Amino acid sequence: MKKTTAAVLFAVLAIGATSAYAGNAPQQGVLGSKHDITRAQPGYYRVDDFGRVCIYCHTPHNAQVNPLDNAPLWNRPDSAAGSLTAYVWSAPANMSLASDPTVGPSRLCLSCHDGLTAADGHSTTGTATGGNGNHVVQQSSGRAWADLGGTHPIGFKYADAFNARNTVGQTKELVDPADPNFLFIKTVTDPTTFDTVLRPAGSVKYTTKKISDTLYGGYVTCASCHDVHNTNNAVNTFTTNGATAPNYFTWAPEKDSALCISCHVK
Repeated sequence: MKKTTAAVLFAVLAIGATSAYAGNAPQQGVLGSKHDITRAQPGYYRVDDFGRVCIYCHTPHNAQVNPLDNAPLWNRPDSAAGSLTAYVWSAPANMSLASDPTVGPSRLCLSCHDGLTAADGHSTTGTATGGNGNHVVQQSSGRAWADLGGTHPIGFKYADAFNARNTVGQTKELVDPADPNFLFIKTVTDPTTFDTVLRPAGSVKYTTKKISDTLYGGYVTCASCHDVHNTNNAVNTFTTNGATAPNYFTWAPEKDSALCISCHVK
């Protein structure tokens, strides 16, 4: 398994953070969202002395000299994890699929979500002004993984999985990566404008985004499901207990498992 040489791309979903600040709503940008370390968990994460937000991940000067995969103007120290355990395939048709969880932006996300690296540290050494924090995302939060054996696989080529799961004479199991109806965001009362075989009743497409648009060089990564800057993600509104629906930065809603069946034909 490759060494996790990356630093954290997007500051962590804060443990116990409230939904009170306005930016935590979907599509409102990173300011005030749970990826805004300055507001994510007041009194816990160390706030940058100048109140900067992007600085936890990016800097216009003195960025990483040797940029990591998909790491523009990167301002994070290397991950504290030596390696990450990849997902272990269980279905026979998937056994031949290779996966590396450090491919593309995932290597950046996971070095914050590894349960080891301080989310409030920044600069390439983690000791910049206001940034020598030591607060990490704990495994108990459910948002940190050093072992991905029991979570969704990442770092594999979608085309490989598509071909393995859609052989001749086999029931279609994965949506074509070029399908323009990938990712849908809301439900309607008239289900006459969509493919009922691939989409649940009442769903309409989010945009013309395709699965291929979310891949990194053909690979499935964390960013294939999440919009970490909180700009074009789905609005989750449905709950049964009256609580505010959580914002997980997902491309499609939680309701009806829309994100799952954007790729999986179930």
